[in-house]
Amino acid sequence: MTLATEQIEISKFMSFLQDWDHGTKAIRHQILNDFINTSKGVRNIAECLANSKLEKTQEQAQILLELLAQGNPKYQLQVYKGLIALLPCTSPKVQQMALQALRTLQSIVKIVHPCIVDPLLNILRTIHYEVQYEDEPTSNLAESSPLYVQQAAAAKVIGIIIKESTEIAEEMLQLKVVHHLMIAMGNLEHASSQKQACLTLEYLIHTFPVVEEHVRQAIGESFYELYMKNPENLYLKMDSIQAAVLVNNKVNIPGSMEAAA
Repeated sequence: MTLATEQIEISKFMSFLQDWDHGTKAIRHQILNDFINTSKGVRNIAECLANSKLEKTQEQAQILLELLAQGNPKYQLQVYKGLIALLPCTSPKVQQMALQALRTLQSIVKIVHPCIVDPLLNILRTIHYEVQYEDEPTSNLAESSPLYVQQAAAAKVIGIIIKESTEIAEEMLQLKVVHHLMIAMGNLEHASSQKQACLTLEYLIHTFPVVEEHVRQAIGESFYELYMKNPENLYLKMDSIQAAVLVNNKVNIPGSMEAAA
């Protein structure tokens, strides 16, 4: 996308947002439909977010996608799928924006589309390898911080969708989500990653007895009790040895499992 094209898109987005802010509910409905027709649909806005070189354009595109989903139910699934399609993007900023929007939209859509599973887990896997193999964790902190934000956001979105769908939760278990969440829990460089991963894993532990069994065995009884006493604040009490146990875990839960009654 050229700079001139981006400037045109920014102008179009800003005009839409200004009209939206000053419109009544009925007028907003018409504004929304007109904008979709002139912008060639949700896909074009998502592509603008993915391909833009200007952060301002990306931010406006994200706002528009969220407004489309919230402003008219018929666009919700289109926006939802469009955001999922952005998750494999190579830009950390685009991935972060897509994850932020999905956090809001998931509670509106209510359903969990199966195509979200692999992209979410891929984000966790990619970032986890950096946590695992960084020889000097503090040396690349500034460079890695955007990735850690993605890690926290992915853990948060996973926590949302597994509560919506037991079937999706079971699929994620077989794809080693517990292993990857535990690595995020051990990321001493990013407290939000630790917190979100702790809360998501806590839900899985309460839902699937097999998860409790594997986690307890992997980290030991005393560390497990410390974790379950206050999962949200575990990162405040965790030492480097406990973090290393989490980062180097070998947890794998294959096959079928049953949720707790």
